Amino acid sequence: MEEYSNGLIIFISALIPTLITLWLNERVKGSVKNSFDEKLAQFQIELNHLKTKENFKFTKLHEKRLVVLEKTYHFIYESLELLKDYVQPFKFIPEGTTFEEGERILSDKFTDKHLEFHKYFNYNIIYFDDSIENLLNSYFDQMAEIYITYDTDQSNLMENPQPEQGISLNSKQAHTLIHEKLKPLKRQIEINFRKLLGE
Repeated sequence: MEEYSNGLIIFISALIPTLITLWLNERVKGSVKNSFDEKLAQFQIELNHLKTKENFKFTKLHEKRLVVLEKTYHFIYESLELLKDYVQPFKFIPEGTTFEEGERILSDKFTDKHLEFHKYFNYNIIYFDDSIENLLNSYFDQMAEIYITYDTDQSNLMENPQPEQGISLNSKQAHTLIHEKLKPLKRQIEINFRKLLGE
């Protein structure tokens, strides 16, 4: 019986350190798991905060881009209408104004709007992708070319008056160029704007 008691004591003595080791291992595992869970939760909170911040920035950027697109389209429309007014063969000339003064007024209105548009575009170029930027630059170039050609021809006609058909011819040529060059560019810009707007 004594042998049994001694064996039991030896067994229990050997078992206690093993149990203590197992218990300590479980405590350490639990502590590590809790620490890991806390860090994971903190990481998730920080990640969600960053996502919210980025979404806010993206929303603000998109809102600003929509404003720029809207204003740009207004400039496209207004400058085109002013150019068409200037190249009309029969212009509305304010009462008490000579034809030459009326021409200058219409010319100045167009050039002022064109320069304002170009300045706005340069300030906001960051909101346009390469495709739209190139289209708008082409639009500016074609518009300026039509204006300069018509304006130069008109100035020459006023210095060396010719039959009325000369003025009409300049006007017809300018209108042809508007339809052949500016209208297709305007259409391409509209298509690209609609893509950006999600249509």
